[in-house]
Amino acid sequence: MKLYKKNTKISITIQGDGSEIFEYSLPDPHEYYRQDENIYTLKYFIDGTFNTNRGYTYLNDILARFTLSMRVLRSNVNRCGDDVIGYRLERFQGLRSVVGHKNYEAVNCGKDNLFYAIKYYTEDLIRASGEGNLIAYSLIESFAFARFIDRAKDRSTLKAKCRSIWNWYDARNWTIPTRKGLGMSRAEGAKIAHTKKAKDTKIKVQKAIQGLQFMQEKINIANVARDAKVDRNTAKKYLIELGYLL
Repeated sequence: MKLYKKNTKISITIQGDGSEIFEYSLPDPHEYYRQDENIYTLKYFIDGTFNTNRGYTYLNDILARFTLSMRVLRSNVNRCGDDVIGYRLERFQGLRSVVGHKNYEAVNCGKDNLFYAIKYYTEDLIRASGEGNLIAYSLIESFAFARFIDRAKDRSTLKAKCRSIWNWYDARNWTIPTRKGLGMSRAEGAKIAHTKKAKDTKIKVQKAIQGLQFMQEKINIANVARDAKVDRNTAKKYLIELGYLL
């Protein structure tokens, strides 16, 4: 058997009783520590250094499989040169499969496509592992570096996006808030948008009327239209509705 001297060490801290090792047919860990009866840490040496984009993707695949299969509290990755036999990735095939490899790069959300691509990936992980289950930060970061390091401004900017997303979902106990309007038809969405615009316009007209009253100016269509920055027909409509015109 070949001795691999260039390895990557992954550390996975898990909430469980240890039966997960057998349930998912994991190879024997190179190191095993138990913090208490409900928390333990596994350390594996993986064959290779994974310093290319493709390597990042493969390493991210392992971390994702752990997160989707069990309650991972934290994970860590280090390059090392220990003289141990590193496992190959196929030894972890007993873990649950990763979320389908969507084309997150194609996401189109305005100026910051990378942010939303990472965000959508994080939400897919939350759905796969179940809401309320912690997603390891390193999983999100390794995905981002594997997919987007060539497109980001620099490493620190990409890290900041990952940290911002992780903090946001962590503050919400790893749930995905329901987005108002999601799944609506275009007609329903347009109706909601129109209602909101009408409400905002009415507020602008009311503030314009208050200003005219304070300055002791005439409350008429021309003055309201000027101060509220609306057209004359809109000013007339709300003056009638508010009882200033018959």
